Amino acid sequence: MEQGHNKKENMAYLGNSLKALASLSALGGVLMMSGCGESVSNTEIAVNQQLIFSDYQTTVNPIFDKDIEGKTCSSSGCHSIGNGSGGGLKLYPNAALDSFEMDFNYRVAQSLSNLTNPDQSKLLLEPLAGTFSITGSHAGGDIFPNVNDPDYLTILAWISNPEEVTGSSSSNSGGTP
Repeated sequence: MEQGHNKKENMAYLGNSLKALASLSALGGVLMMSGCGESVSNTEIAVNQQLIFSDYQTTVNPIFDKDIEGKTCSSSGCHSIGNGSGGGLKLYPNAALDSFEMDFNYRVAQSLSNLTNPDQSKLLLEPLAGTFSITGSHAGGDIFPNVNDPDYLTILAWISNPEEVTGSSSSNSGGTP
């Protein structure tokens, strides 16, 4: 008996869902027709932004491989993909240009970037002196002594200048297809 009751409920739910879908479709038709007679531009509308891969390779990734007081951000024990302990930032050390490893590093760095408020990016805040993120302070110490640090400014410039990606464009999405 209960199984039949569930089947009736499921059919009623499906019927109501189809009615709601039909109503939305009708509304969409009305909205589309309200633009009749007006010229329609075929220009593409930006639907997304992404950071520029080529700029990452030449300006940002070298910062992660840079010697800072005898260690690098991408080294083991820090943010190395192999055995680093550095939270969400996992990097391949010394990634070659246009390699899988470089593409991986780019995507991880982009995921820690705030394109709406670049200076609020975890990629910048975590290693900045005097900041304390929701996960705590940077275990590797203060990498950027202040917001005028050249490496901080380089990463900030990269995050501040994303490219618009349209529905039919996927350029600079990374080094590997």
